[in-house]
Amino acid sequence: MFDEGAKRSFRFWAIMGSLTITGLMSSLEGTITTSALPTITQALGGGNLYIWVPNAFFLSFIATLPLYAQISDIFGRRWPFIMAVALFILGSGICGGSSTMGMLIVGRTIQGIGGGGIQLLTETTITDLVPLRERGLYIALTMVAATVGAAIGPFVGGLIADKSTWRWVFYLNLPIGGLAFALLFIFLRVKSLQDQTWTQKLLLIDITGNLIFVGSMVAVLIALTWGGILYDWNTYHIIVPLVIGFVGFGFFLAYEWTICKKPSFPLQILSNRTSSTAFLLTLIHSLCTYWAFYFLPLYFQAVKGLSPFTSGINTLPIFAGIIPFAMLGGWILSKWGRYKPLHLVGWAIITIAYGLLSMLDENSSKAAWACFQLLLAAGSGLLAGILLPAMQAPLDEGIMALAIGVWAFGRGFGSVWGVTIPSAVFNNECRLHAKKTINDPQLLQFLSGGRAYEYATEAFLNSIDDSTSRQQVIRVFSQSLQTVWLVGIAFGGLGFLLTLLEKEIKLRDKLDTKYGLEEGKKGRFW
Repeated sequence: MFDEGAKRSFRFWAIMGSLTITGLMSSLEGTITTSALPTITQALGGGNLYIWVPNAFFLSFIATLPLYAQISDIFGRRWPFIMAVALFILGSGICGGSSTMGMLIVGRTIQGIGGGGIQLLTETTITDLVPLRERGLYIALTMVAATVGAAIGPFVGGLIADKSTWRWVFYLNLPIGGLAFALLFIFLRVKSLQDQTWTQKLLLIDITGNLIFVGSMVAVLIALTWGGILYDWNTYHIIVPLVIGFVGFGFFLAYEWTICKKPSFPLQILSNRTSSTAFLLTLIHSLCTYWAFYFLPLYFQAVKGLSPFTSGINTLPIFAGIIPFAMLGGWILSKWGRYKPLHLVGWAIITIAYGLLSMLDENSSKAAWACFQLLLAAGSGLLAGILLPAMQAPLDEGIMALAIGVWAFGRGFGSVWGVTIPSAVFNNECRLHAKKTINDPQLLQFLSGGRAYEYATEAFLNSIDDSTSRQQVIRVFSQSLQTVWLVGIAFGGLGFLLTLLEKEIKLRDKLDTKYGLEEGKKGRFW
């Protein structure tokens, strides 16, 4: 039992270390291909299939979350976690050895299946080891590693592609994953339910519900992947899969809440206003965070005319700033035990920060963009580790893994929309402003076809010889980005208003779980 203030054993910290390593590895792989993708595409070919290199990872990552949650409840945490790490390593090996784009996409899909399990079971394991009141601090620890991984991914990928072979973008995971696998195998010895045979356990898996969920998720993410890249957003190629996907989600919930005997998405998780509100806040928080992650670099490249590397350096305030504020939020929650005031403060800061970001233009000073980023980092970081405890507060400990599955889905799904919505806003605003501002017909065509995001780079600006035309393009990008940040204010404000619906529920300071560390295991390491 790990009560508040209890001394943590060496084995506890060894497990936390392995969770941190796996979280870093999984999140690093989510972004490492962004800067290496042109090199990979040039080497393997494949035409427009390149868009599935990142998206196959995220699709399989999100789609398998409910299944992992249920399997970990039925079979325990140890072996599903070890299996997830093994799948991640296998997928990395396949990617590194790929000779075709199709083989690479298969490897990325396997990586995503492993990555989804790693993320979900990291939070689930913390839930099993730490009382609710202290969870924010330890969740923040692992989320710091995940944030660092996501932040350095593009740098590491670009550096490897530039200085070595792109294959090491994926082979890098083999030694890191091997270390994590060994640590989990040695130290992650936790309780599991032993009252049923394997056959009985297999029959409890919600196969039908998970198939409906995966099919719906595939349809939605296909639409989001194709939209604005292969097809316009208003074509049937995009509208049809979106409709199919969201109708499928409706069928999934109806099946889970009425027919399924052992649902992977039980109704009680969202049947009270605090848990359902915390779920929505998680989705919006992820949306707002990724919104900034993707569009701050765009500002530096398309408006300031800086290189991708320099743009990455200039975004360090938000990536580095999130870390201490995430730790601070978790620490305050563990000491104070109240999450609602922290949520209100976090959302207020995010909303204000987006308002300030909307003031940035080509003439903004370093002090302005650095301070605005730090303010956003404060709000986003403060919330990072304390949304899950709020969602878990009203729930029975027996459905914690399933609740984490729902929470992780909200976080993953929010990140997808955090790229899609601002991209659509940016492309549309560029089209409108370009018609009013740009005189060159070729440049007007580039920025008016719904693909302005592709041209928002330093290289594109440098390719424009005429200084007047270049300034016109920069002005279009600047005005469009200002609208992107203004739209973000609405989501920050929505998060603040939704927080008012939460109830302040006392956080349990005693651990009550069937899946904690095995007791009585004596040995050299613990």
